[in-house]
Amino acid sequence: MARSSWHYRHHPRPRAATVKPQRDRRSDRWLSDDDEKLIIDWLTTPPWQHTSAGEVFYVALDAGIYVASQRTWYRVAARQQLTRRPRRPARHPRRAIPELVAKAPNQVWSWDITKLPTLFKGQTYEFYVVIDLFSRYIVAYRVETLECDDLAKDMFTTAFGRHRVTPTIVHSDGGAAMTSKTVQQLFHDLTITTTRNRPRVSNDNPYSEAWFKTAKYHPGYPVEFNTLTQARGWADTIVDWYNHQHRHCGIAWHTPASVYTGTYHQITQQRQNTLDAHHAEHPERYKTHPQPPNYPSKPGSTTPAAGSKQIDSFRPVKFSRDGSGK
Repeated sequence: MARSSWHYRHHPRPRAATVKPQRDRRSDRWLSDDDEKLIIDWLTTPPWQHTSAGEVFYVALDAGIYVASQRTWYRVAARQQLTRRPRRPARHPRRAIPELVAKAPNQVWSWDITKLPTLFKGQTYEFYVVIDLFSRYIVAYRVETLECDDLAKDMFTTAFGRHRVTPTIVHSDGGAAMTSKTVQQLFHDLTITTTRNRPRVSNDNPYSEAWFKTAKYHPGYPVEFNTLTQARGWADTIVDWYNHQHRHCGIAWHTPASVYTGTYHQITQQRQNTLDAHHAEHPERYKTHPQPPNYPSKPGSTTPAAGSKQIDSFRPVKFSRDGSGK
């Protein structure tokens, strides 16, 4: 038993003759009605009626009048609904929602930089990734110790030379490397249009953000990286797996490399042949002829090929109004 319980069992409190309701009880520390009226008078006096309670408190204090603490002045002002209206909040200009449509590979590239944790607190490695919007294929990447515009420029220059193509649009957020003059000058010289996320709206770059989640939720993702060499080795492994082995649900379970190179047409036909053979062997199991999902018959076309099934994820890839990908 607690000591207090033992004490009050042997020394019970005397019972009051008449119990006073809680609402009628007053502490000696409470302000008297005259004191509260004095505070209200100060707050409503014409010279100070448009001033904050904190400022009026110090005006009265400088005049040699102290009634209660500053917090009590605010409490009385709130009770009497004498609090001042807040300042008008700043209005940020409305920014256009980015809407990008890709009907073929290398039309729209999206890039971003994420951080990889290390053994040391406050130190991270920077993982640069550029992804093709139509095929989800990672066209360029690198892991460095810092975020730098020169490194980003070198990554894009290498990617343009390796793929022998330049995209029409490059989308990113408003990071320092993305908005740097070095990178912007490179895109300007190659007549590449750049688009940006709206401030504090990461959903405007959904495919890069989704890729980072896929990479970091992969079973092979370490808790932290010991060295830069280990981080680069992991990046090589995860990118190779994603491009050539990962069946992406957003592109009808093809691999990004297959869609990027165009071999998905043959794979789709092979899937159709397999389904046709199974349908011919067990026709009683089907109400309709099975068909695999397919891309448009040719880049730029939204009409499904004959005998193929058209699904939403195979319409031209677009950043929709709410920022999610369609």
